[in-house]
Amino acid sequence: MKTILKVTMLFLLLFLVSSNINAQEKKKCPLHKRGWHTGDSTQMKEFSCSMENFNMDEFPFCKNRKKFNGHWAGVDLGISGYVTPDFDMNFNPGYPYMNMNTARSLTVNLNPFELNVNLYKNKIGFTTGLGLQVSNYYFTNNYVMLKDSATLVAYKVQDTQGNFVDMKVNKMVVSYLNLPLFFEFQTNPYRHINSFHVTLGVIAGVRIGSYTKQVYNNKEESYYLVDDNGNKVATFDIDHYTARDRGAYHLSPFKLDASFRIGWSHLNLFGTYSLTQMFQKNQGPELYPFTVGITLLGW
Repeated sequence: MKTILKVTMLFLLLFLVSSNINAQEKKKCPLHKRGWHTGDSTQMKEFSCSMENFNMDEFPFCKNRKKFNGHWAGVDLGISGYVTPDFDMNFNPGYPYMNMNTARSLTVNLNPFELNVNLYKNKIGFTTGLGLQVSNYYFTNNYVMLKDSATLVAYKVQDTQGNFVDMKVNKMVVSYLNLPLFFEFQTNPYRHINSFHVTLGVIAGVRIGSYTKQVYNNKEESYYLVDDNGNKVATFDIDHYTARDRGAYHLSPFKLDASFRIGWSHLNLFGTYSLTQMFQKNQGPELYPFTVGITLLGW
């Protein structure tokens, strides 16, 4: 009975609103002169005028802006990888341990802080802020990197029966604290919901953490590290299925990425390409990371 009563009241409310809209069909709405409510009267504009207490500026994601607002703050999800100086992903046979599974290599950016400076009519502006980047690089082979060697080296893993070990997970995770320096153009200076934007700039970052992680099929076993000639160079034991080892792994402590963002409304695509090497010079392979992805949530 309560459900029927609610449905009846809803239809009655819609009927009253419709009648009010028809009665004011030829009246011009004085409320919305900016943003995407310009031009001839629309159904949304008539609806706004028919409801005395309705304010479009209070509707989620439609709030009218009075100053330049860039596209940095939010949560990003992207696919990560790295290329040689020739933009090639077929790596030198000298470092097969860097072969990666790009489809599983994801980056998550959490950008909580944003600062904007208007440069021209709230359509062109400068954006900076702070963000946290966490990049996962999944490897396809069963190599384990050493963190305390003079240069980056990696060895295959072999069990006590002489069989090479297949791992469920073999990856490197690198975290950065990022500072963007962006210049942005947007077509609508009033609302995100109906605005095209293009952003170009760089992202400076400092590495704040890195580790490798392997997940084995068996635990409480002994394993050997074996070089490409089959020589055993070390042995180690694991007590759990997961082995995590924190270290620098000769990664560069700082980075500088070229970056672009493009989109319409709250749909935002982004891409970055590192202008600096992933590893320190002469301590690892010359590789340049990249990321392409989408903004899941922006504010």
